[in-house]
Amino acid sequence: MTPINFTANYLKTIYLPKQNANGIYKPCEASIVEFDTTDINDIKAIAKTASDWENIAPGFAFEIYNDAIKDRPFPDIIKEHYLGLTTQNYDYKNIIPNKIQGLALFSETINPQNELNWLQVNPETNTKNSHNRKYKKIGTEIVNYIKEITDKPIFVQSDNKAIEFYVKNDFKPIDKKHKALMCWWG
Repeated sequence: MTPINFTANYLKTIYLPKQNANGIYKPCEASIVEFDTTDINDIKAIAKTASDWENIAPGFAFEIYNDAIKDRPFPDIIKEHYLGLTTQNYDYKNIIPNKIQGLALFSETINPQNELNWLQVNPETNTKNSHNRKYKKIGTEIVNYIKEITDKPIFVQSDNKAIEFYVKNDFKPIDKKHKALMCWWG
């Protein structure tokens, strides 16, 4: 695998459960990073990850990539955070794309709540592949990090398949008719 130059900012060390050869999950060091959408190498890293994941199973990584290359954010957005969770813990200037395990776009807004626009974990590690699941808690660790950096509630329009995930992470439906419209109130 050829490394791609990468200048994302390291944000935090976290520990993911990683399955060992005996099928037992042990803590593995990983990092939360923030991509710089003005850096072509960061954009290439997001694009390569999105392409690789799309070949496994369709998801939201391409939406994260598409948002990263847009000209400017929507008028209600103060700041966008393009986040990644990687199992690479060194040399963030030369990241290996297959070490990226999760991507997210989180927006700070002028609205009463901020928004988790997109979240996707590596499709090889999601619960559908539980028999061959190398890592656990990728999405939860990204959500936990976002909860740490915001001082407002977090709105998410969940995919119907992810409602249970968000409920487990303390998000509540905004109304009974539209269970996919959810908020974490802090």
